[in-house]
Amino acid sequence: MRAELLAYLLGDLDPDERERVAERIANDPVWQQELATLKACLKAREAEAEPANEPVGLVDRTCSYVQQAASQKAALSCAEPASLSESHDPCVSAARWSFLDLAVGAVVLLAVGMLILPAIHNSRDSARQMKCQSNLRDLGIALVEYANRFDRGLPHIELGENAGIFVVDLAESGLLSREQLAELLICPSSPLAADVFAGNIVIQIPSREDLERVPKESLELIQKWMSGSYAYRIGFFDQQGRYCRVKFERRADSPVLADAPSSAVAGFRSPNHGGCGQNVVFQDLSVRYFQQCLADGKRDHLFLNEELKHAAGRHAQDVVLARSEADPAGR
Repeated sequence: MRAELLAYLLGDLDPDERERVAERIANDPVWQQELATLKACLKAREAEAEPANEPVGLVDRTCSYVQQAASQKAALSCAEPASLSESHDPCVSAARWSFLDLAVGAVVLLAVGMLILPAIHNSRDSARQMKCQSNLRDLGIALVEYANRFDRGLPHIELGENAGIFVVDLAESGLLSREQLAELLICPSSPLAADVFAGNIVIQIPSREDLERVPKESLELIQKWMSGSYAYRIGFFDQQGRYCRVKFERRADSPVLADAPSSAVAGFRSPNHGGCGQNVVFQDLSVRYFQQCLADGKRDHLFLNEELKHAAGRHAQDVVLARSEADPAGR
């Protein structure tokens, strides 16, 4: 309807179409109202300054309007940016940040930080715990290979020897080099690790001849750090009071190595991993993490015998994993 009325007003209809439209206008109030609206729009248009060469015909006029609109848009796009032109507007530019915007942004960043930082911390702790487990498993593999190769079981800690002497046995058997042992014996989540990385403590893997020659003061330091961050299984006394070695039976409930304990931690637990627990490797080479010192829910303490001493067990089932400098007599 609107297109026909517009063509009617602009004289773009042939005589038959014009007569038909005129008849429709005469009989239809809706057409009459629309015609009046179009006349008003055209009258307002004619009041404006028209181009020198006004196109004739509906198509030409429409193209002219489109061309004029495109020209106006191009002129606006080429205009100088408002931010570079002189302005007398006292209002603050919308592109600037208000104090409220900065405050909201700071709160958002703080909230994001509170979510991300614990995740990063937990991820780092998990990575260190996994590295510790990997170290213990590698040491456990070497111990099992030692038991198989020499057919005499795991390295045995004799009376008068410190628990860390097992490291000397591994080194002298050729299963691991002293450099490899010095690296594997450090739990990255232990207090010792920071001192080792800073160069304050050096993990030394001596020979048995070295242990016989060094002065007492040096010997005590070597024995203290000989097995690094870890504790090793020492033997037990039988009913006749004889000191016995631990049997190697590849059992999943028989611990071999663990994160070393400390008297500075309540319950004589390991300070490694923030004092929250300890990794333990068993004879079957499985490695598990325990928050308490009771392996597999048993009542037997990993680091103390039934008399609550850091010394040899009182029977075959009394497991004790001893710090590097400790001996079976509890010295």
